[in-house]
Amino acid sequence: MLTRDRADRQLGFADMTRAAGSVPEDHRLLRMRRTVDWEGIEKSLASYYDAWTGRPSFAPALLVRMLVLEYYADLSDREVEEQAGYNLLYRDFLGLGMDDRVPDSTTLVRFRDRIGEEGIRKVFAEVNRQLEAAGLVGSDRRLLDGVHLWAKVARASWVGLMRSGREKVYDALGRVKPEKAEMLRKGLELAEPAPEPRGEDALRVERERTERLLDAVRSVQDERVRDRADLLAALLADRDRPVSFDDPDARWGYKKEDMPFCGYKAHEAIDPESRIITSVDVVPGNANEAVRTADLLAGDTVGREESAVIIADALYNNSTTVQQVEEAKGRPCFAGLSAERKSDDFEYSEQTDEMICPAGKHSIGKVRVGAGDLYYFSVGDCNRCPFRETCLTPGEREGSAQPRRRIYLSDVRKKKRVAGEAGREWRRSELRLRGRIEAKFDEQVNRHGMRHARYWGLAKVTIQVVLTAITVNLKRAAKLILQRSAQGPEEVARAMSG
Repeated sequence: MLTRDRADRQLGFADMTRAAGSVPEDHRLLRMRRTVDWEGIEKSLASYYDAWTGRPSFAPALLVRMLVLEYYADLSDREVEEQAGYNLLYRDFLGLGMDDRVPDSTTLVRFRDRIGEEGIRKVFAEVNRQLEAAGLVGSDRRLLDGVHLWAKVARASWVGLMRSGREKVYDALGRVKPEKAEMLRKGLELAEPAPEPRGEDALRVERERTERLLDAVRSVQDERVRDRADLLAALLADRDRPVSFDDPDARWGYKKEDMPFCGYKAHEAIDPESRIITSVDVVPGNANEAVRTADLLAGDTVGREESAVIIADALYNNSTTVQQVEEAKGRPCFAGLSAERKSDDFEYSEQTDEMICPAGKHSIGKVRVGAGDLYYFSVGDCNRCPFRETCLTPGEREGSAQPRRRIYLSDVRKKKRVAGEAGREWRRSELRLRGRIEAKFDEQVNRHGMRHARYWGLAKVTIQVVLTAITVNLKRAAKLILQRSAQGPEEVARAMSG
């Protein structure tokens, strides 16, 4: 049964004694509590409770504050329960009187399971709605980037994973067909080749055993057996293989070419002026978050102007992401690709839609190829050109009956060429803001435990990332409101952009 938050409860003698100076009213945590209207958050979660039936629950707003406190101080469920029992500051933030019972760790687990990712996102949206209504969040720009999280799993070899996976299938099969499970175990696992294989030979032997086991259980219709067999079969696939049976959603990815990690990526959008996180998406470690930009922009919890500038690094500088931004009515501003293109040596004429070579000759036509155009020049001009030997590729000189220069210009690069120096200067000024999202990730990773996943599975890791975003947004909003109360409007604007 839904219980309302007791924001207006009457203070007892012990509470008034505590309030006499033990807890400073201007502490950041208490300012964070005063930043939002918790009744609005409670209303957003009311649908997860029956209004009249059942035992009285802890107030949802209290449990949300408990989770925020957990992420604020980088505590576990048990640690936040323990510290809220004796820490007066924490009790004040939670709104607990001296005699009130602290929700235990099991209650927090059940609350997260009850509202799930959907409920946590509702809280995130409600907090940001209130911050937007208070005039704290801008609407003309968004900064995008991603950061990786290590999964809560032990990194095992493919040989070890296949062995572990077969054990899980044997265990599930033993519940419904114990004789068959024992027969298969003896036939596959106890028939050790001598000597014991190593390296590639070991991988080959484990793969053969795994394939034989999967063939043997193919006709078993038990749901538990089928789920485990399907996960084991995914290990044999060439792509998108799971890396753990504890967390089947985690994947190997790369922060850089020589820096692999096993886990997930948190993909976020922030308003660069206020540094408030406006949208969160979480993807497996092997996903390219840049081509998921449409999902991130669609999940923006704060109103965004048409033609709002979408700023990101060079990972986003591709035709797919540009198209997604433009379809979302945004204006892409991405860092330039470091790789040079042969088209950089040619001029582009917007008036005639032609390429002009270093010798001053114009292209005579084009064909559409992918997300760009392939421009081609006259055979006669290319044959008589003094730059023929250095300009034409070997294939164009020797492998073609009619040698001519062809130049590919992608739509992304064409727009930059048209914008010219003015466009370059505009991009430079906007891209100077990119460091702000790096600082926001640094805060979440190093102060609030977002380097490692707390839970297993994409949905629960998403809950972790969204709760972290709620926490840092409340911190930032409390700071902005304090600045606003102490300064004039112009000073507040400078503080937000500084």
